[in-house]
Amino acid sequence: MDGGPACGYRSGMARRSVFDPLEPTTEARWYVVRNMHRAVLEARVLPPGTDLKRALVAAMLEHIDAGWQLGEFSSTGAVFFCIKGVERRQVEITPSDPGRVSTRTLETRAGLAR
Repeated sequence: MDGGPACGYRSGMARRSVFDPLEPTTEARWYVVRNMHRAVLEARVLPPGTDLKRALVAAMLEHIDAGWQLGEFSSTGAVFFCIKGVERRQVEITPSDPGRVSTRTLETRAGLAR
């Protein structure tokens, strides 16, 4: 059995590397919480060198302790979803600055929304 042309093709293929968004980095990352409409509820910068895996796990535990139920999550996407009553949140660690927290969100948190 000589393996034929397909065998040579496979042996010449390099494995694709998998990007891990939670690997240590020398660049800042952001911890971002969004509501189900993708409005930013909370955002804070994580300085270079932060243990991003620990930050994501700590965020999961904080949400669980606050009464949130975890839904789907992905370490390869650095994101998890959680639900409390009818409210759904997306929590992520991202290399992109999410911008400002919405004014409406701040009013709601302060109890000023009508």
